Order: sequence, then structure tokens, then C-alpha cells
Amino acid sequence: MSKTWAIVLSIIGGLFLLGIIAVAGAAYWVYHNKDRWVQSAKQFAKEAEEFGAKTNNAGCLEEALSRHKRDKSFTGRISTQGFLTVCLQASEPSPGFCDGVPPQNEILKSANWALKKCADAGLQNDQGCQQIFGAVQGYCHRSK
Repeated sequence: MSKTWAIVLSIIGGLFLLGIIAVAGAAYWVYHNKDRWVQSAKQFAKEAEEFGAKTNNAGCLEEALSRHKRDKSFTGRISTQGFLTVCLQASEPSPGFCDGVPPQNEILKSANWALKKCADAGLQNDQGCQQIFGAVQGYCHRSK
């Protein structure tokens, strides 16, 4: 075997070993943090349910948009979308809330609708906002 091939194989082997170490480290980290995440998710769901019990669909959406404006991070977006999903299920229906909401399988209509709704909320070209309205679509078409 030539010296060049030995170096290439050594580099590939080293990268493979680093990949295994990274996966093992991630698994270890997830394993040791899962209880905290589960507890946090339960508390979060309880908060969303309690909020929803005191408001209507429109109030849940307004609160979700407010939360999103305060925290646009990746975890914030996931939390906000989860909050809205639980809140909508626990809240009173708002007249007309689902009027004009396209089904999620109508991709072009969905995208245009979400973009317009986000622009109306002062969140133009905000992907997190579009995800919020994706949750609204899911609620509206799940409840029909």
C-alpha cells in the first residue's frame, strides 16, 4: 500500500471514530437531560391548557404571536407552536376563526395564506410565524 493511501485511510478512520464519539456524546447528553425535558413539557402543556381554558381561539393565537415576537429562537419557535396547539384545543371557539384557512395539503394556497397572515401581524418573511399559522391550519382542519 502506498503512503498516500495509508494517509487517506487513516484520515477516514479518524473521522469515522470522531463521528462515533459525537453520536455517543449526544446520546449521553440526551439520556441525562430527558427527565428535565419531560417535566418542562408537562409544565408547558399545563400552562397552555390553563391559558386556553380562560380564552378563545383568537386569544390563543394572539398570545402565541406575542410569545413568538419575544423569543424567535429555535426552541422558542417549538415552544410557541406547541403552546398554540394545546391552547387551541382547550379554548372556546372564536366565530370565523377557521374561515378561509386552506387545508395543509394545498401547499401554494397555504404558503400565500400564511405569508399574508404574518404580514398582517407585522412579521413579514418570518418562518417561525408561518409555522404558527401551520398550527392554526392543523387545528382548523382537524376539528372539521
